[in-house]
Amino acid sequence: MSQKTKRNVAAIIILWILQLTIILAQNPNDITLKFTAIQKGATTLLQSEWDNISLTSEETLYIGFVSNSKVFYRISLDGVLLEPKLIESYYTLKNLQNGTHIFKLVAFTENFTESDPLLLTFTVEDKKAEAQPVETVQENKFSDPIYVYGLAGLSALLLAIVVILLIKKSPREKKTSTRLVEELADLKYSYKRVKEELNQKIEENESLKSKIQELDYNVKTLEKSNVHLVEQKEKLTEAKAKLEILHIQKEELFAMAIHDIKNPASAIRGYIELLNSYELNANEQQEIMVSLVASSEDIVKLSQDMCTIIAKAMPEPKLKLCKASLKDLVDDVFNQNASYAKAKKIKYFNKNANELPEVNMDTEKIEEALDNLVNNAIKYAPPETVVEIRTYVKDLNKKTVVVEVKDNGVGLSDEDLKRSFQKGAVLSAKPTGLEQSSGLGLWIVKKIIEEHGGKVWVESKEGIGSTFAIELPYE
Repeated sequence: MSQKTKRNVAAIIILWILQLTIILAQNPNDITLKFTAIQKGATTLLQSEWDNISLTSEETLYIGFVSNSKVFYRISLDGVLLEPKLIESYYTLKNLQNGTHIFKLVAFTENFTESDPLLLTFTVEDKKAEAQPVETVQENKFSDPIYVYGLAGLSALLLAIVVILLIKKSPREKKTSTRLVEELADLKYSYKRVKEELNQKIEENESLKSKIQELDYNVKTLEKSNVHLVEQKEKLTEAKAKLEILHIQKEELFAMAIHDIKNPASAIRGYIELLNSYELNANEQQEIMVSLVASSEDIVKLSQDMCTIIAKAMPEPKLKLCKASLKDLVDDVFNQNASYAKAKKIKYFNKNANELPEVNMDTEKIEEALDNLVNNAIKYAPPETVVEIRTYVKDLNKKTVVVEVKDNGVGLSDEDLKRSFQKGAVLSAKPTGLEQSSGLGLWIVKKIIEEHGGKVWVESKEGIGSTFAIELPYE
């Protein structure tokens, strides 16, 4: 056996050992990789021939391979990287130098998961004839018993030669062995470096995943905060609308209260003028004193209501409905304004019906509305004119009762009739006793009556007089 052949055989054995060591050192993974075809020149080799491939430097070596998943391929020859990221599943080696070579194939995915390396060893010689005995032995296998015994003896002899060669190495063989060991060390170093880079990429990937999760959590937190802010905005908008309504109601309430305080205050002044201007008997004085007390009580009560509303910062209390006698209420209002009519020399009549049904009402509010109508009629009536209060049941089927306050004074123009129940509307007619007018009285009457489910209207002609009426339902 030639020295070159010895080196080749020893190299093959060492490479097998190296291949086994590298495979055992690697971690298993899910990517499997295998050779599908090997072609030497124009000859396709059988799989049984892949472990002992020999070719000349002029021949090309075609290597086909396949993986169980979509991967890229990294190809190295004798520790030198030829292809870092091959897409095709084949590779061709040309113009190879003499000697033993190691073809290394590794498959990897986009996330850098690698397969176990697949190694192929082959030799390149100047002559093809040296490779023929192996093929002949394979083709005539077990054809002759003598050959079998001879092959066994030859194998034992080759094994002994290999052992001797391994024990006793020539300086050149030692150099070759040293080179192989260095290549092995390079391979191990390359593998270690790639593994470290892969671990680093995995750590970076985990860090990125953690940051992405943190960002997702922050986005969800911001979305929840945004929903909360929208809800708060809606609540603030609703609260603002309620405050605006309360503000309007408070303004209306104060306007009504101030106006209603003005009426009993004017009545008190009229009663005092009567006491000073006329010689009255004891009964007349007593009537005036009763009226003064009633008017004073109205002022005190209105003041208390305003203080309560201001303290609670809320709109006017709801109606306190109860069934009460409308006839008695009309009589009380008539009596309260009798002294005022007498002071202005008004002919004042009460034509209240003898019997009226009880009405479900807030007596204080209805009394306030009636007092505004009667007080207005007296305020705008010239001396020696008539003011009268009249009540009657309007419709037995619809169950409504009407209270009218009629005068034969100056009357209202068509323009005044259109604006008579508007808030703050000051009509063209002027009070006959130099009284002041705020334009709120009729608006207050309309508001109170409509809150009771009734209605209010006026009929008037200039120079003839006016009739103001309210209609209330009863059960």
